[in-house]
Amino acid sequence: MNTIQLKVTTLSNLFIGGSPGTFEIGGIDLFTVTDHNSKPYIPASSFKGSSRRIVRDLSKSSAEAKLITEAYQEFLHTKKQENLQRIKEMKERDERFDRVEKRFEEAIHKASAEYLFGIEGFNHTPKLIFNDLLLKGNDGDDLFSIDSKNSIEMINDPQKKPAVIANPRTYKTVRPGVEFSGEIHFYMLNQLTVPTNVIVGFLEKAIYQFNTGVYRLGNSGSRGYGRIQVEVSREGD
Repeated sequence: MNTIQLKVTTLSNLFIGGSPGTFEIGGIDLFTVTDHNSKPYIPASSFKGSSRRIVRDLSKSSAEAKLITEAYQEFLHTKKQENLQRIKEMKERDERFDRVEKRFEEAIHKASAEYLFGIEGFNHTPKLIFNDLLLKGNDGDDLFSIDSKNSIEMINDPQKKPAVIANPRTYKTVRPGVEFSGEIHFYMLNQLTVPTNVIVGFLEKAIYQFNTGVYRLGNSGSRGYGRIQVEVSREGD
């Protein structure tokens, strides 16, 4: 198995900050991100970032996360030995040898299930590759909601009387009930000692946390945005 399929349905307005539109007095201030056809989509980076936050939280008490952490430590230890041996054979045991050894030791020490999302400073390691989630089976125009929000700011200037300032904003968001689909690909996960089905099970558990309503996607979760329902299917299901 090299892929899992995702289906995401918005349960509340969804706002993922895109490029600002042309400013118009009385117009929309903030637009959710859209593709070249002006259709909404969920960028891979947004879903990946929210999923990573969930994995970080689950890792504190998950037995599967512990197994994944240990597998990454073993993988990095093996790669460290291979790299150091290569340097020895090149007769360059000096500053470079120590630098490589230190880099691997730090990565091993910091290992966690978050390494599924990539290891900073390392290429070609086992990881998940996220694709954009694209609009699913809805070519109509009824995809967006225009939503006005107002924030209140207290101004306390010792030289002036206390003042309250309203800061209204108009958002163009994805409305509830819109469906998106995409994939997560597995890259080199078979090089870890933990079985792939353990990793997939842990990943599914993390992704389904979106369905609790605690974890949100995109921006302005405190305003009620970003509630989604996620369905996961494995390759071949």
